[in-house]
Amino acid sequence: MQPVFSADQLDSRFSKSSQVYELLRNAIISLQLLPESALNEKDICAQLEISRTPLREAILQLAKENLIKIVPSDGTFVNRIVLREVLQGQLVRDTLEMRVTRLAARNFQSQFEKEFELALFKQRAAAERKEVDEFFALDNEFHHIICRCAGFGEVWQTIHYSTGQLDRVRRQAFALEQQFFMVLEEHEQMYESLRARDEEGIAKVFQIQLDSTFPSIEILRRERPELLLGGEDFNVSDIR
Repeated sequence: MQPVFSADQLDSRFSKSSQVYELLRNAIISLQLLPESALNEKDICAQLEISRTPLREAILQLAKENLIKIVPSDGTFVNRIVLREVLQGQLVRDTLEMRVTRLAARNFQSQFEKEFELALFKQRAAAERKEVDEFFALDNEFHHIICRCAGFGEVWQTIHYSTGQLDRVRRQAFALEQQFFMVLEEHEQMYESLRARDEEGIAKVFQIQLDSTFPSIEILRRERPELLLGGEDFNVSDIR
């Protein structure tokens, strides 16, 4: 099996544990680390050339998010996608992130224009190359910028920690649907609403993005049922 990680993925200027957390999280979301697969901590440490401490810190955070499970005397394993936890993440976006997005339009300052325009430029380039992982990361970064534009950049971390299972659905369904330019167009519309300080306009477009989660769940149920756990009797319309 080819190594998933390498030491050059780490930047010595930043916390090792936070970087290892993001690397593991991204590998789980992209299926580089498959559901129910075991994490070989010794191999991961060797690949990243790190001690066990930052890896254990990252694993504990991922366990809190139910992306992995720690089984005493047995090992550490990647969890399957739990539908109820996907919908919990959706509720966080529907409420907290929607509120922050509205505030970003209300409080928009021109100093963010270059940052948004660069983000959209990068998204278009990734879309043209059909780079799913890169585009997905840029999608999340766009919403992070919105939080900072609203004056509540720290809120993104709360959203991030609450939406790991949801991100797995979004990432896998995105690869199946290949809707790069549709998402890019929505982001461009959101940016124009921000510049116009149009709360209702940005909320309308963001709601379209949020609602796309529900057909994505159905696509994943149909195309990749082995990734999902539970939810056979749970109707996604219960939270719509």
